[in-house]
Amino acid sequence: MKKLLLAAAAAMLAASLAHADTTSLSPKRELRGVWISTHLSLDWPNRTQTPDQQRAALSAILDHNLATGMNAAFLQVRSQSDAMYPSELEPWSYYLTNNQGSAPAPSWDPLQFAIDESRKRGLEFHAWINPYRAVANTATETNTAQYAANHVSRTHPEWMLQVGTVKILNPGLAAVREHVTKVIMDIVERYDVDGIHFDDYFYPAGTINDDAAYAADPRGFPATTAGRADWRRDNINLLIAGVNERIRAVKPWVKFGVSPSGIYRSSSDPAVGSPTSSGASQHYLSNFADTRGWLREGWVDYLAPQVYWYIGQAGSDYKLLVPWWNENAFGRHMYIGIADYKMGTTGWTDPKQVANQIALNRAQGHVAGQIHFRHAFLQANPLGYRTDLQQNVYQRPALVPAMPWKSTVAPLAPSGLSASQGENALVLSWTGADARDELEKVRQFAVYRSADRTIDIEAPRNLLGVTHGTANAYADTKVEAGQYYYYTVTALNRLSNESAPANVVSNDFEAPTVRTRAASVTLANGSAGLQPADIDGGSSDNWGIESLSASQTTFSCGDIGTRQVVLSAVDKAGLTASAETTVNVLGRVPQPVITASANAVTLGYGPQSVTLAAGDADSGTTLAWMPAAGLAANGATANFTPTAAGSYTFSVQAVSANGCPAPASVTVQVIDARCGDGKVAVCHKPEQGSAGTICVAPSAVQAFIRKAETLGSCS
Repeated sequence: MKKLLLAAAAAMLAASLAHADTTSLSPKRELRGVWISTHLSLDWPNRTQTPDQQRAALSAILDHNLATGMNAAFLQVRSQSDAMYPSELEPWSYYLTNNQGSAPAPSWDPLQFAIDESRKRGLEFHAWINPYRAVANTATETNTAQYAANHVSRTHPEWMLQVGTVKILNPGLAAVREHVTKVIMDIVERYDVDGIHFDDYFYPAGTINDDAAYAADPRGFPATTAGRADWRRDNINLLIAGVNERIRAVKPWVKFGVSPSGIYRSSSDPAVGSPTSSGASQHYLSNFADTRGWLREGWVDYLAPQVYWYIGQAGSDYKLLVPWWNENAFGRHMYIGIADYKMGTTGWTDPKQVANQIALNRAQGHVAGQIHFRHAFLQANPLGYRTDLQQNVYQRPALVPAMPWKSTVAPLAPSGLSASQGENALVLSWTGADARDELEKVRQFAVYRSADRTIDIEAPRNLLGVTHGTANAYADTKVEAGQYYYYTVTALNRLSNESAPANVVSNDFEAPTVRTRAASVTLANGSAGLQPADIDGGSSDNWGIESLSASQTTFSCGDIGTRQVVLSAVDKAGLTASAETTVNVLGRVPQPVITASANAVTLGYGPQSVTLAAGDADSGTTLAWMPAAGLAANGATANFTPTAAGSYTFSVQAVSANGCPAPASVTVQVIDARCGDGKVAVCHKPEQGSAGTICVAPSAVQAFIRKAETLGSCS
């Protein structure tokens, strides 16, 4: 089951790491960190400065890191069982106040300041601690300015384990493990750090006299050389596993990582160790740190091995070590520690050495970034290597890699993204959604820019920038005149999980200019059509017109004459404009006329049929009689011979040459006056008596009609 979980985590990790882009070697996600050392005041602080000066110096360091292209700061806050923050467990650092245990005056909290200033710059903040070192050099141990009365070396001398000139907290003591864990959890619980970071000081290399600790708690490990080594490794394991468990229980979003020396173990078998010289220092053997086991067990979120050798170095070749670490990530992040401090020394004379190492890191599948040791050397910029990082290697921004094994919860997408033209910049603004829980809390926003409306947010080339903190605005100062883009924004939470994108806007604020021209269409088969381009008189746009549409594109017989049509244009930014023009619809609706030889027929008397004639002024008009039953039609002429009384209406459908129809109709009344024997029925109305039907000879009919008698039956 554990192998299956590791495989699943590795698959999720691959999706969360950099998406390679064929146009750029810079990935979308990459940790870019800098170690800021406070031990011996190597990077900061100057203990003789005032708090104001110290704050200004730390701000300048963070500004420099940001300008280089970094996205994470690793500040050493506990170098030898002291504190760069107010603590009830350990004394103030000598390197801050020039007197260990003395609080800065006026009072301030360097750790909180560093967190706040890192947030302002969009830098992830990791609190770097040394878990075991108590006295860095026993030659200075009697210096009360450096080691106060409440320092652990004075309050718990029984916890001390001296190896050479270094004293460490004895890892074999349960009380030490509890003390170190309590110090760490004090930081985690009181400060909003992004990570807790251990350096490589575990058991120092050298003769270790820890017989008493082993005798007091052997835990079943045999008293052999190999057994004692396994016992020491287990001491470290207990601390690593315990700290991981405690952090996850309190703040599951806080990352926990360790930076060991660069060689785990030398071996020709990659399942055991890396292909390095057997004489090289191996932390599995000399420092009793089973870092590979920590990764395998999931006790750390990342490892940052200090691969402090150049590419091609005999015995410890960077290009051989990094691929080995890559293959032993076990689904966790692997950040490579880089020896910036060696630039310009023997073997490190190529100005591109660090850049080439980063390129090798990026070529791996599980290396998620690198941490530079340390700030002062970036500041010094030997061989111009930092300039190369700033202008090339780190020229494009990068998001911190996500950690899906901790959480895949993403924040809600920003809304209401809008763009406006500021002074020498395009200004984007939006509204961030409220977080529903601590894991969802937004840390910053990612801004994307693309020439395509459908913005691929996984393409590194489209990542324009990352906000410094949760500011909901961004200024794009790199838009050249005549260049137009689409923009969107996503939200990133504590673990750099990314929301869905907001709406898309552009930096094109000028609507298109619509010009029209008059057009004519001729009906055929009763209809005609036109394309928007037929009435476009040269419409234009500064970015380009994406579509044209007309308010009417099809015409029928009812449209004959002039029609007003509106032409609308939509540009690539989605802006619209319109203008009106005239379309002349050509065609003719016929006006047929029907004449009848008689408007009535009397069956049994007079003509027994009617001749109908239809016509139209246009010779191209076609005619069709309706209904055809009862008619003897021949083109424009038809004959109707009735057989029964009734009212008969006949129509003709005239269709012009353009296909436009028009009807005409006529009605013929039919009376039945047949009496048989050739006589005609007449409704006789005498002066006396009631009317009645009589049958008369045809020759007598007119006489009756003159008397106002009517043809046909009285009924």
